[in-house]
Amino acid sequence: MRCLLLFIGWSSIVGSIGDGALGLYAFWLVMSSAELNFTLSLDAFLSQYVSFIYWVKQVAFYVMPKTIAHWLFGLPALIYFPLRILMSLVIGWWALAQVKKIDMGNG
Repeated sequence: MRCLLLFIGWSSIVGSIGDGALGLYAFWLVMSSAELNFTLSLDAFLSQYVSFIYWVKQVAFYVMPKTIAHWLFGLPALIYFPLRILMSLVIGWWALAQVKKIDMGNG
């Protein structure tokens, strides 16, 4: 259990860094383009600007209900990424706190 929690904790924190980079890129695109606005959807952002990770949409449709996946990919990227970073940091913090409790119980 400790190894799983460590994996969840650190992958959530490291993933937040990647999400932050993608969020900053989306923000830069919106601010530097007269054609894009703040409603640039997550789906449009992934398919048009970072297509090398567009495969995550297929994974999302595989692991979650289709209505939720459609809703998620329809969100504006500038709303999605900050919320995802916040959730990942909370999950990572929680998992690492659980590891600390496990370690204190074994010590």
